[in-house]
Amino acid sequence: MKRIFGTAFAVMMAVFFAGCGSTKATGDARDTAAYQQNQELNRPVWVGQQFKSGWNKGGYYWKGPIDETGYFASGEAKYGDVKSSTTAADLDGKAQIAFYVKQEINAIAQQESEAAGADGEAQKELKDFQSAVASVKISGILRADRFIGEDGTVYVLMFVPDAEIKKALPANSEFAKKVVDKYINSLSEENESTTSAE
Repeated sequence: MKRIFGTAFAVMMAVFFAGCGSTKATGDARDTAAYQQNQELNRPVWVGQQFKSGWNKGGYYWKGPIDETGYFASGEAKYGDVKSSTTAADLDGKAQIAFYVKQEINAIAQQESEAAGADGEAQKELKDFQSAVASVKISGILRADRFIGEDGTVYVLMFVPDAEIKKALPANSEFAKKVVDKYINSLSEENESTTSAE
């Protein structure tokens, strides 16, 4: 019995610390545990990160050449060869983008619904919108960077332009249009704490 509780506790702690390491940093990336761990392991700072292009002012996360606004997420995989690992890492990165975009857009929808009031119509609009978002498939996701670790793990940085996100999200009502526009605008908004001089 003790072994079962011990195992369950260990799993819960692993999930907790994994979640802490992968949370989005919204300030100076250099102040995060993920940044420092990547430095220690000699990996790019974007490994394990998800961020809006507006959070990348000053190149805290990535100094690459993409001019468009959009959303970045990293993926990783390790298989027997680099090609298979890269393919799997790309899929992981795409899944991360879809997950975080949907999570954030639903949070904005919730806020907008609460601001509109708790009547039945607002709740119906929210439910319809969230249902539509659940089935969204975002295309046009590109690999922006790739890094191969010493142990053969392939890490990729994926990017989706805001135009592709906007194209994929539902905009079949005034409520949906308002939520989508608010999210798209947030992609390019500059986070105040990332603009301080390096």
